[in-house]
Amino acid sequence: FFSCKTSSNGGAVYFSNSGGQCVLHEVCGYDCCTTNSNSHQFAYIYVNNVASSKNYINYSSIVRCVNEVSGTHYTLYLGQGKICCPSVNMSMNKCYYRTIYCNPLCDSNSFTCSISYSSFTDNTATGHTCFFLWTQGANFEIKSCNILRNKQTDYPNSAGTIYTIGNVMIDDSCILENKAYYTFNQYSSYTFTLSNCTVD
Repeated sequence: FFSCKTSSNGGAVYFSNSGGQCVLHEVCGYDCCTTNSNSHQFAYIYVNNVASSKNYINYSSIVRCVNEVSGTHYTLYLGQGKICCPSVNMSMNKCYYRTIYCNPLCDSNSFTCSISYSSFTDNTATGHTCFFLWTQGANFEIKSCNILRNKQTDYPNSAGTIYTIGNVMIDDSCILENKAYYTFNQYSSYTFTLSNCTVD
């Protein structure tokens, strides 16, 4: 998807099916955005909220999706189901807030959002938050990822490079040179666990 524009949600991909599932495999996205000041940038994906419903982005690259208009948000929005993002590159994207929004199914016994072997570099949220992991009580996994030089420029309200209302396990990852008021921030009394990571 190259230089796609829309006046609604999802500059390149809009999928909303509360009874369905969605897999994007080997997708390239470049210079895609919305012209609406209160909409999602590259993709808006909303699926059935059950464990068997896939909400996956595999082996894909999303770069230079830029819209600095106040209110634009979520370069990538993944809503409901089981979220899985292996080998994703998201780089040099810019929006007002929340570069990545993950809102998976809540299951206290398993990870319902897994991001692995991926790079998130040089993204800018001029308002706040790079990762917005937002299902109360859900378990999120970030494994073998590079999270580098992402910026949230509204410091007092920047919320954090990774902001959550669930439990987050981060393994074997590099989290360096990100610019935000917090690197890790929780809305409630859940846990961040880091294992074998390099951080500032």
